[in-house]
Parts: sequence; structure tokens; C-alpha cells
Amino acid sequence: MLILLTTILNDDSLECRVCIQGMTVVYDLIEDGATEELIEHYLEFACNMFEEGEWKEQCKVFIDQEYEKLIKILEGEFPVETLCTLMSACEYPLPPINGACDACMVGFTFLEDLWSQDLGIELMEFVLEYVCYIFPEGKWRDECDKFMDQEYEVFIKWLDNEFPPQMICTLLDACEFPIDPIDDGLCYFCEGAFTFLYDLFDFDLMNDQQIEAVLESLCGLFNEGPARQNCDKFIDQEYEELEKYIKAQFPPTAICALVGACDVQPPVYDTECEFCRIFYRIAVDFIDEDFTIAEVELLLDSICDVFVDVPKDDCQVFVNSHYEDLLKALNEKWPTETACEAFGACQAQ
Repeated sequence: MLILLTTILNDDSLECRVCIQGMTVVYDLIEDGATEELIEHYLEFACNMFEEGEWKEQCKVFIDQEYEKLIKILEGEFPVETLCTLMSACEYPLPPINGACDACMVGFTFLEDLWSQDLGIELMEFVLEYVCYIFPEGKWRDECDKFMDQEYEVFIKWLDNEFPPQMICTLLDACEFPIDPIDDGLCYFCEGAFTFLYDLFDFDLMNDQQIEAVLESLCGLFNEGPARQNCDKFIDQEYEELEKYIKAQFPPTAICALVGACDVQPPVYDTECEFCRIFYRIAVDFIDEDFTIAEVELLLDSICDVFVDVPKDDCQVFVNSHYEDLLKALNEKWPTETACEAFGACQAQ
């Protein structure tokens, strides 16, 4: 379980205790309406409280370089513990890190925690400049710095669109995404990808911009090469349909069949009754447990596309002939036999 910075800090060190005490006093000064000159003077005084050495000099450099942002951070009631950790005065309580995925999840869980406090883009950019200091000097801090240097702008976009740490770390190839659309086939990729997304995002709570950002980023789950190219092509071709189906919360099996990524087994039938039973069972499978009339309407407007080996006119005639009855039956979750008998497609036994 990851430990968030705003819960517990290892504040045993002199630097950490002095930093927290000093910044707490600065908060009090700001609340009392102190001038910037007085605040700056106190910050300089706080640095002088440390013994001569590396941390004292680092404190002074930090204050000099970041004074204006520091004032905004303090005015915004930024957590004292967080600020002192970014200044390297306090040690972040890292859980065990056994690889790049663990390290990435720690860093972005930390950032997600801060982003939820509505600090604003400017202060989050400041945090991103110093976030790597939650790691001790060495491999993981170096890897973190490398990530930030290469992907800084896209990090801001991902955080702004509320991408969870698991999504970000998979996009960065720090955490493994186990599906390859070339080796495993487009259907398996499609169902796996949208299952992955549904596990991470609540699309009911997302706006159009956020959904667009998710779909645009989806192919980044794959390394550069044929797999990503195939994915990009698929998303470009099916973007509008995918967006509609995601908003309607269609399950992955339905989405992937409706956009042609997965083939539905060709129905074998001789009568309207047999076709009705096949059609209705597929329609029921394609609707999530919690659905609206609008989602049922969208399904009925699209479902004939999955019957690739059935004359579309036959399917569309069936839907048009029983449209209102289909809406009612699917909305009320009628059993297949009850529905088809009510439509007049099958005779009562």
C-alpha cells in the first residue's frame, strides 16, 4: 500500500524539524498580514538556523530561486510537510521499490494526492520541478529526472485530465501492459484495452475533453512500431463510435463488436423466431447492468452492424418493425422467450 505524503513523514532529522517549524511560522506571518520583506527576512533567518554545510546552502539557494512561487505556495496553504519534502529537508516515507513500476506509482500517487488539492497549474509545475526529491539520490531519482525532462508537457496534460497513476505509469512503459494487438489479435487487444480503461476511469464523471484525452493516449500503451501504428489506425477510424459507446458505458465486448474489432458468430436461423432469439440474446449481452433508455436506443441504432453475414436489410427490418417493443423489453429486462412471443416473432408454447 502506498503511503501518501500528507499522512506521515519521517521528521526525526534536524533539517525536517527546523523546516516544518520555520514554515509554520511563515504561515502565521502571512495570516497576520506581514509584509513580503518581513517574510523574506524570516525565510533567510530560518536557513541560518541550520549548521554550516550542504543543507544550509541548499536552503538559501532554494529561497533565492523560488521566492515568488514560494510565497504563492504559502498563501495557498500548501501542506508544510509537502513543501519541506520538496526542499529535501524531510524524508518521504517510501514503500519498498522493486522496480520501475513501483517507483513510478509512488511518484504519481504523490502527484495525484497534490493535484486533488486544486493547487492550479502554476504550483503543480513547481511541484513537478521538485517531485524527484522524494527519492533519495541514486537510480530512482535519476530515472525520475529523466522522465520529467522527456515528458514534462504531457505530464501536465495527463494530470489535468485526471489520469490515474496506473494509466500514466503504463503509458510510460514503467508498468507492463500485457496485450499486443499484433500477437494477440485486434479483438483481444480491443476488449483488453477497454477493460483496462474501465478499471481505471469512471467515464460517467468525465467530460468530453477528458474522454478525448484518454482515447488519444490509448495507443501510447504500446511501444513505437507496428503495434502502435495499428492501434492509431484503429482509433482514428473508429473514434466517433468509440466515444459514443464509452459515454453509453457499453461493456468492452459490445464496444469491440460494434466497431468491428471482434466478429460475432454468424447466426444460423430459418425463421423470424430463431432470428429474434439470437438477436435478443446478443442485445441483452451488449447492455451493461445499469443502463438508460438512451443507451438502449443507441444500441438498436447500431446493432445491425455486428451481423456481418446477415443481410443488413433483414436485420434493420426486424428492428424497425419491433422498435418500441424492443425498447420496452430490453429496458424491463424481459426473458428472451417472453420478448419474442410479445413481438409476435414466436408463438407461445
